[in-house]
Amino acid sequence: MSGLLEPSVKIEIEIQSQEKSGEACPVATGDVQVNLENRQKAIDKANYGPMNPNEASMDYWREISKAWRISPAQAKKSRCGNCAAFIQTPKMLACIESGLEMGEEMDAWEVIEAGDLGYCEVFDFKCASKRTCEAWISGGPITQEKDNGNDESTGSGDDAEADAEEA
Repeated sequence: MSGLLEPSVKIEIEIQSQEKSGEACPVATGDVQVNLENRQKAIDKANYGPMNPNEASMDYWREISKAWRISPAQAKKSRCGNCAAFIQTPKMLACIESGLEMGEEMDAWEVIEAGDLGYCEVFDFKCASKRTCEAWISGGPITQEKDNGNDESTGSGDDAEADAEEA
């Protein structure tokens, strides 16, 4: 019978459809390997970093500031936590929590809060708010679901560009 898809292909298509419609959690929130692969793509393609955002990392900030043609001080204000692709809706945080609890004996919310985690919609991985990448978009984070019933959301109104202009 030509034209029939393998059951695993049908399941993957259904999962992708559910993700897009907001009915299912993104795969990377529950699959560590997928999350790591997608995070590595963000590192390779968009200079996701710095490795440890609690350290000065001046080499990283100089490098990314050159890509954006701004000062390192301005670049430090453009973080994942204020990116328009950084999702921290209650639904997404529940997905992250669920993924962290799978088979682990840890408090998922301690991890979420320690990293101020969210979900990067551009590269499809769990992301820490203090980091950034060259794909940063003004206007986030996304913290509320839209009223139209899908998983698309509106930003919180925080805008690092406006903060940089005021400085």
